[in-house]
Amino acid sequence: MTGIRKRITIGFLSIIVLLFFSGLVSLFELNHMSADIDVILASNRKSIAISEGMLDAIRANDRAVISYAVLRDTTYVDSCRMRLLDFSTQIEQARRETFNSAASLFDSLEASAGRLNGVVEQLRKSRKVENSLLPDSVWGGGATYDGTVWYDEEYMPVYNMASGQILRMLSYAQSSLTPRAERLSRNAYRAVTPVFISLVVMIVILLMFYYFIMIYAVKPIVEMNKSLGDWIRYKLPFTIKAECRDELDELKGKIESVTNNAKLPK
Repeated sequence: MTGIRKRITIGFLSIIVLLFFSGLVSLFELNHMSADIDVILASNRKSIAISEGMLDAIRANDRAVISYAVLRDTTYVDSCRMRLLDFSTQIEQARRETFNSAASLFDSLEASAGRLNGVVEQLRKSRKVENSLLPDSVWGGGATYDGTVWYDEEYMPVYNMASGQILRMLSYAQSSLTPRAERLSRNAYRAVTPVFISLVVMIVILLMFYYFIMIYAVKPIVEMNKSLGDWIRYKLPFTIKAECRDELDELKGKIESVTNNAKLPK
């Protein structure tokens, strides 16, 4: 394959190769970005699930404490103990499944859980709730116990502290995803850049194609057609000023040969 066909084929193959490799690089970067997105979403779901588990456990304990200390339902004594145990289990599980950098937060949360357990255990051992249910003739101190006051002054501050620490842990888990999100942004730029560069290069190549086709193909053909028409109609000499190459140069030579031979006497 020679001449015009070779030049045009090489040009279009260059465009195809350029688009192929730019698409390959973009696909590679998009796969990396997809993996980062999956990691971020999985970490986000995991941190939310862990925080929800701890919040559910501490809220279940709060409901049991309200039933026991405020409503004076002594059947919830064991429930308070079990709910606190469940809360401690949730903390240990969360510690195992999160980064070591959050160890100080878990230490503070475990300390709050211990204080929470201590407040409830102190009330249970004092048997103020049970004694308050007895007639005054049996235990005269029953009237001095107020479950609402105990809940607001003794239990609620520790409960609020523990709940706030759980929310801070959730915020910490979310903030730890920031570097990955920034890397995701860089991957997005890297995925788009090859496509943009290949698009610019392809536009330049197409403009060059347009220029060379107009100069070395269209213009010579137009001039040959006009000059040949003038030779047929007016017997003007067949001459063209455009530069001809390859097959067009051969065609020009053949037409000149035909027109020159036609001038010779028979």
